[in-house]
Amino acid sequence: MERPPPPQNGEDLGGGASDGNAAVATPEEWEVRRDELKSEGDRHFRSKSYGPAIQSYQDALQLDPANHVILSNKSAAHLANGEKSKALHDARMCVEHAPTWAKGHTRLAAAMFGLGRYNEAATVYAKVLGELDPNNDVARRGLEDCRLRQRIANEEKEREASRLQRELDRQRVAAAEDISTKEKENTNADGPGNNNEGDDVLDEFFNEVEKVTEKSTPTKGGDGTDGKCDGDGDAAAKTNRIKEQLNDLGTSTYQIDRLLQSNYEWKNLNPFHVLDIPHTIDDDSIISLRYRALSLLVHPDKCPEDPARAKDAFEQVRKAMTQMNDAEKRRHIRALIEQGMKQGKRDWDAERSNYNGGNIGTKEWEEGLARAQSRATMKIFAEIEHTRRDIERRKRDFEQRERSQEDEEKAKERNEREHDKRWKEGERQEKRVGNWRDFQVGGVKGGKKSRLN
Repeated sequence: MERPPPPQNGEDLGGGASDGNAAVATPEEWEVRRDELKSEGDRHFRSKSYGPAIQSYQDALQLDPANHVILSNKSAAHLANGEKSKALHDARMCVEHAPTWAKGHTRLAAAMFGLGRYNEAATVYAKVLGELDPNNDVARRGLEDCRLRQRIANEEKEREASRLQRELDRQRVAAAEDISTKEKENTNADGPGNNNEGDDVLDEFFNEVEKVTEKSTPTKGGDGTDGKCDGDGDAAAKTNRIKEQLNDLGTSTYQIDRLLQSNYEWKNLNPFHVLDIPHTIDDDSIISLRYRALSLLVHPDKCPEDPARAKDAFEQVRKAMTQMNDAEKRRHIRALIEQGMKQGKRDWDAERSNYNGGNIGTKEWEEGLARAQSRATMKIFAEIEHTRRDIERRKRDFEQRERSQEDEEKAKERNEREHDKRWKEGERQEKRVGNWRDFQVGGVKGGKKSRLN
């Protein structure tokens, strides 16, 4: 019994003879040709000639575009040829034409797996086992592979995140270690010639620091208090202490200018500098009083003449207090400042020889030392922040590359779908079908007629 050919956009691939001597191409003939092309593709595939295999399958699909078996084989050939997006496209077409055929779904999952979409592939494999073929060994092994790859991918991401975090942690103490090394190397140094600031990635910032002399704000006993800030519940006493802090801090304009001076985002990395207190203070009540007093001074509501800058200054104070509230961070920050103080002392000892042959007064010596220590401390904080930003940038770049690769694969798949749709809707398919019809008519004239006769 003859099988009717699959519909081809309403066309009958049998066609009519162009003259009385031409025989009509029967359905069996184009089906035979389709099967020949499929077998030809299978032979190429088995010999690992994937390009010719793909071409043979494509030619077969010109005769039978909805043949899910050929679509499945073509998907496998594309995948073996490294064309993962094309493999995914053909597999989806296969599943569309044969939604209950388990092998089509395993082809789809294999293409997803090749693209690194392990979650999606696992979902498809699970569907095969749960709905189509519970005993499908390919789906079972594929699901196991997906889960393994998912686990490996998650572990790799965790390792990368841990590595970047370790790098950040290492850089946080790298400055201290570097300073210790320099201390040993420069023990017998007698000049500033060993200074490598010219090679620093933050030259512009550090050059600016060299030119700026920080305004000093007087404090009582080094902390702006009488040392008895334990808090006894007396509201009046607390109010008086805050008033003392306000008097010590100066005016709102002065503090806003100090907090928002040139390159403030680097200078304010040191929260002790932001709160304008010595780094030796570790009393929570004193730090809290300072924060409250400074917050009142620069709060936007208290500075109606310049609320925008006051808001920025207030944010700097708030961020500094957030760091100070973390005991571990505060300890680490204090250690960095100590290292900066030591390095600044070494820098000043080497630098002061340039001032009147080293003969300078006590006041000038103290001021020069303070500048050198402030400069060295800011440099340590800036270097660490620069490294932190670099690591964050690398993390973002790593994640962006992963997203870009996935978006690229999706875009390729979308473009191929659109191209296939346009191809089907255009005249190309009709032309190829017509060429095949002409070929069949010509073949009958040259060969089959002798047999019919």
